[in-house]
Amino acid sequence: MAGEQMKRYGYIVMMAFASACTSQPNMDDIAHQKAQFVNEECNTVTESPLSDSFNTFMTERQKELKTLRDELSQENYAQLDDALQHFATYWDQLHTERDLACEVNATCQFIWLKSPELQSNVDFCDGTDFEYSVSRAKIINFFNDIERIELHRSR
Repeated sequence: MAGEQMKRYGYIVMMAFASACTSQPNMDDIAHQKAQFVNEECNTVTESPLSDSFNTFMTERQKELKTLRDELSQENYAQLDDALQHFATYWDQLHTERDLACEVNATCQFIWLKSPELQSNVDFCDGTDFEYSVSRAKIINFFNDIERIELHRSR
């Protein structure tokens, strides 16, 4: 009797193993589809014109700062240079946040598209869509704020 139970147990384990092995390609395919969908939604855009404008702004401010170097104390120069570096770091952080928000939103959209039971809920991804929109607005607002910054000589 114990031998027969072991055979059944072995058979069940073997069936579970076989089932897991045969369902794995399907999961891999879905994961590949999701990755492709996210890539198409989020990574097809190259550098934005706003990024070009930011890079131009930073280059111009660095040049201005270098022309003012002789007129500034070492401490003031270091502070202004540090501030410009913080702008660049924050700009990169905002882009990272935007990219992540895009991926989360695209993943939500993929799940919604692949789940017929969810398609009746048209608001399913509103939260992730909102977060993505906010992340893009933060980039625009930050650029608009710093765009007005100019270095001036005191007279």
